[in-house]
This record gives sequence, C-alpha cells and structure tokens, in this order.
Amino acid sequence: MKIYKRLRTEHIFLNASLKDKDEAIRFVVDTFTQDGMVANTRLLYESMKKRERTMSTGIGDGIGIPNAASWETNDPAVLLIRLADPIDFEALDGLYVDIILALIVPENRTHLHLQILAGISRLCKRAEFLTLVRQSNNANDLWEGIRRIEEEIDFH
Repeated sequence: MKIYKRLRTEHIFLNASLKDKDEAIRFVVDTFTQDGMVANTRLLYESMKKRERTMSTGIGDGIGIPNAASWETNDPAVLLIRLADPIDFEALDGLYVDIILALIVPENRTHLHLQILAGISRLCKRAEFLTLVRQSNNANDLWEGIRRIEEEIDFH
C-alpha cells in the first residue's frame, strides 16, 4: 500500500507546535473534521483515545501512528506531522516522538486499515524516509520524496 496515494500535501504539517500527545490527537481529529473526513469530532477523538489506551501507537524511533476506524468516512486518509519539539507519546522504546503519521479508515475496511498500517511501517523502517521528514522545508518536496521512496521500494 503506497502511503503517498493517501496523503495530500495539505495534510503535511512541518514544525507543528503541539505540547503533548492529547493535543496532537486533537490536532489530527480537528484536521480530519475540518477537511470533511468526519462530522463528529468527539466520536473520532474517543476512537483514537480508545486505541491509545489499548496500546500506545508510539512505535519507536520517534514515530507515532495514531489511527482509528470511523463509520463516517468513506475514504482512508493519512496525515503527517513533523513536530517542532518532540513530545512524550508513551512510545514502546521510551523515546519522544517528533514524527506523527495519523490514519483514519472506514469502519468496515479492516483489511485496508492493516494494509495502510503495514505500508506506514515499511516506510518508517527506511532511514532515508526519516531523514527526509526531519529535514524537509516544504510539504510538496516532502510528498514528492515519499512518492519517490515508495516507488523505489516497489522497484527493488
């Protein structure tokens, strides 16, 4: 699953100032609501928080992947945030998070949800991707770099 196909440049935020995990999740939820992906902010927020209570989505290496399924959305979407300052995301390795890849998928598309999470995981294992996110100066260049990396992954 290619992440760049689910990530729009207007869903890339560089140097966002978010003070903690809850504020980051609220930012994600508000963005998806403002873009019309969902109508009920509270339901999506509660779904993301429930997921976090099950197990932190801080996967390590400075990466958080808050995600949720929603019956309100028809299409999956990814949002990428590079934080100005790392925050505690209760990550599995104990490190603070500076990259957030958030995901929303339709409620009845469990297989697609897992495919996108696997695609994100595959991308996050590449040092080139992490360097690109941490050093990019604009969303268009970052999106294009992600596309190039994912096309290269498929080529090999």
